[in-house]
Amino acid sequence: MLRKRVKTVLNAVPWLTTFGYVIDDFLAGRRLAEGKIETITGSKHQSLDLEQSIQYIEEVFTDYKRYGGIDKFHGVAAEISPGDNAGVALLMRRDGCDRVDLIDRYYSSRNEEQQAKIYAALAEKYGLDALKTGGQWDERLLSGIDWKIGFSAEDYFQKLAEERGETYDFIVSRSVLEHLYNPISAVGYMVDCLKPGGRMYHKIDFRDHGMYSLKHHELTFLEVPSWLYPSLVRHSGRPNRILVHNYRTLLQEMKENNLIRDYLLLVTQLVSAKAVVPHVKFDAIDEQKRSQAVDFVEKYRKNFAAEFTNVDSRDLSISGTFLILEK
Repeated sequence: MLRKRVKTVLNAVPWLTTFGYVIDDFLAGRRLAEGKIETITGSKHQSLDLEQSIQYIEEVFTDYKRYGGIDKFHGVAAEISPGDNAGVALLMRRDGCDRVDLIDRYYSSRNEEQQAKIYAALAEKYGLDALKTGGQWDERLLSGIDWKIGFSAEDYFQKLAEERGETYDFIVSRSVLEHLYNPISAVGYMVDCLKPGGRMYHKIDFRDHGMYSLKHHELTFLEVPSWLYPSLVRHSGRPNRILVHNYRTLLQEMKENNLIRDYLLLVTQLVSAKAVVPHVKFDAIDEQKRSQAVDFVEKYRKNFAAEFTNVDSRDLSISGTFLILEK
């Protein structure tokens, strides 16, 4: 009860909330240093029933193909931070992938009995029994699927780029890059690890994931000073404030230097608005929705941290993107 009251007080005052996150991030760093990597973050399926789990897996898989503009996955793929389930990887294997590597810094807690039921239902629907190597469904024994737990995306792809280079035909993630401490360098290393013609699909959520928005307006987290914000997110995986303009700058530089063939940034969400479905370019969104989002940014931007002073309000109004890249 006391802990709940303290949390209520902290959430009511932004600077107290910030102080609480600094302490929590420090403690998260201690846990990581001690090798404690289990977390409830990424435990998506624990809150879903069987039907909802199958629908979620299908949605993620279909989005990659729909917005990526491909008929089938093939070759070798990497999925970053799949959380507590390898269902998407199983569908990628069925589609034509020879191997799918699952890279995750943390181990998302899971109910093994529940997961076995999910895999069994998915197998029955899509004919996946050939990918089960044991007597019952065990995610550690899935044919052609290799879990790589305990590796941050930054470190994994940097090491792979230095040791082996072009490895993957596809690299995908959903609601992951916003949690990396340095996603810009990670994307650079990912490109180094793509084969020529390889593709990357990343759905990125730029919102604060409830840090301040449960009690305050949704862009409050942009008000935390730039020198302080890293101390809130370095170890805990909270949103990194790397926004759409940062990715555009990186990708445009890569394209101009012939490191990639092309890229596309679709809008999945606007501030002060519902999700943008289907995902489209910013200029293709209804003008009223765009104006509403930009006006919301303009209302609060005078309080934003210095790093956002010269960022176009249209970019700050984009709270989610689907990044598509071809090497």
